[in-house]
Amino acid sequence: MRIIAKEFNNPSNRLEFSWLPTEIKDNGGNVMFASYNLLDRGEFVRPSGNDLRKISWEGRFPGEARREEPYLAGDWEVPEDCDDLLRQWASKRKKVKLTIENTNINEFTCYINNYSSTYTGGFGDIEYSIEWIAYKSLSVNVTKRPKTVKKQTKRAKKDYKTHVVVSGDNLWDLAVKYLGKGSRWREIYAKNDKIIEKVARAHGFKSSDNGHWIWPKTILKLPKK
Repeated sequence: MRIIAKEFNNPSNRLEFSWLPTEIKDNGGNVMFASYNLLDRGEFVRPSGNDLRKISWEGRFPGEARREEPYLAGDWEVPEDCDDLLRQWASKRKKVKLTIENTNINEFTCYINNYSSTYTGGFGDIEYSIEWIAYKSLSVNVTKRPKTVKKQTKRAKKDYKTHVVVSGDNLWDLAVKYLGKGSRWREIYAKNDKIIEKVARAHGFKSSDNGHWIWPKTILKLPKK
């Protein structure tokens, strides 16, 4: 049995785990775990589910003093080099293809989710713990919003004329000028009573005395003739 990890975009950058872990945990994309006992190749139960698949184990990179051990599954490699490569893959979120022979983990596309290691013993070993998680690309569909064309609403034409009050104006004279009769001054007042009274109060008067007082710069709407 062999465990081999290859960098997805650079397969020559690879690592073979010469010291096989006792057990590998695989959630198979489900919350239920299946375990591979690599010593006696125990029964494998294939789980199913929709969660991202995670594979994890604890192991060691044997020091140089163990390089001739007969139980190594592959060629011995310098433990520091193995550790550095995994740390690089983890920190840069490198996409990796993981294969574990005699299991259904074959060319499993993933990246390292968690990795930690420590130097131990007098053999120069490095013990480590690793968790791989399935790589999942996220595609985002961007839909362009249709341009909103602002409708230009035509302003309604004024159905009245206006007059800006100047010094000396009064409603009687304005009624004569615009409506033909001075007696129609009440129509001008009725059409503008709110603004006339507001301006009167602004000038300190209680009221305009029904339009008797009007002030310059007041804009008056004129009734139809």
